[in-house]
Amino acid sequence: MIQINLIRDRKVERVAGAKPAGAGVSFSLPKLPFNVGILASVLGVVIVLVVIVLTMISQKAQIASLESKIKGYNEELTKLAGPKRLVDDYLAKQADVNTKLNEIASIDKTRFYTVTLLDQLSHALPDYLWLTSMKDEKDVISMEGMTFSNLIVADFMDRLKGSGYFSNVELTQTTKATSEGRDLVKFSITSKYTENPNKPVSPAETTGQTAGKGSK
Repeated sequence: MIQINLIRDRKVERVAGAKPAGAGVSFSLPKLPFNVGILASVLGVVIVLVVIVLTMISQKAQIASLESKIKGYNEELTKLAGPKRLVDDYLAKQADVNTKLNEIASIDKTRFYTVTLLDQLSHALPDYLWLTSMKDEKDVISMEGMTFSNLIVADFMDRLKGSGYFSNVELTQTTKATSEGRDLVKFSITSKYTENPNKPVSPAETTGQTAGKGSK
C-alpha cells in the first residue's frame, strides 16, 4: 500500500517559495579608481603648503619694505651727521664756557666778599685797637685783638653793629695782658656777617624822626 503525504509537501513549497518584500532589490556604490582618504590627506598637505608659501611671500614683502625704510632713514642720518656734529661741538663749547663763567663768578664773589669784609672791619676799627686774628666760618666772624681799655672794645662793637654788615656781635672773652710794660686788654668777639646789609640808622636820623613825631 502506497501513502502520499501532500500536506508536508505544501508546507515545504510555501516555505521555499516565500520571499520577503523587496528582497530582490539591492544598491551598491560605484567603486572609485582612487582612495578618498589619501586624496583628502594630499589636499590638506597642499593647502598647508600654499598657506606657508603665501605667508613667506607676505613676510618677505614686509621685510623688503622695512629694509627700504631703514635705508632711507640711514641716508637721512648720514646727511644730518655733519650738522649734528656741529651742534654737538657748539653745545660742548657752550658748556665749557658756562663752566668757566661760573668759576669766574665764584672767584669774583669770593674776592668781593673778602674785600668788602676787610673794608668794613677797617672802617669800624677805632684808634688804639689792633686785631691779631680773624676767622670766617659760614658767615660767622671770629676776631681776636688787643687794646688799652674795655671802653675801646665797646666802641668797636658799636661800630660793627652800626655798619649794617655785622649782627649778633658778642664779646666772648676779655683778659688782661702786659706788653712792653703797658697794661693791655685782650678780647675775643664773634659776629655774623652779611653781604646785603640793612642801611643803619644814624643817631641824627633817629633824633629827627622823634622830633617829627612830637611836632605832629
